Amino acid sequence: MKKNLKKQKGISVIEIIVCLAIIMIAFWSFAGIAQYSLKIQEQSNAKIEAINLASEAIEAIRSVRNESWDNISSLSLETKYYPIISENKWILTLTDPGIISGTYDRSIIIEQVYRDINDNISETGTEDNQTKKVTALVEWNDRGKTKQISLPTYLTNWNN
Repeated sequence: MKKNLKKQKGISVIEIIVCLAIIMIAFWSFAGIAQYSLKIQEQSNAKIEAINLASEAIEAIRSVRNESWDNISSLSLETKYYPIISENKWILTLTDPGIISGTYDRSIIIEQVYRDINDNISETGTEDNQTKKVTALVEWNDRGKTKQISLPTYLTNWNN
């Protein structure tokens, strides 16, 4: 056994190259995983912000409704409205205020609600003038693809 150890003079060039190749492959693998993780985190953050903006739009239209049901019932159906703050209160306007935070486009669409014979909301039936379906839409561009969050809710004339 001692004779074999004395004959080995050191590490060969091939062993060094193989070792460096393994280290480089491991490094590039970790770098790729880190880059992918950052991309996923950015996408998640964008989606969370879009959800928050859609939720804020729903709260805005509730505020408009709470002021007066006529503020909702007098609006055109299937039309894009934009929630903005004017004179310290939420209002809905047809004029697009532009991109939010340099990324997001937010709007609200109001639709008519129908009820079936059991008074449940349905696609067809009797028109319910005391309830409106409101959908908050938030769109943004993510690496050349348009992403969208849609948050629907129903508002009623609870103060009637």
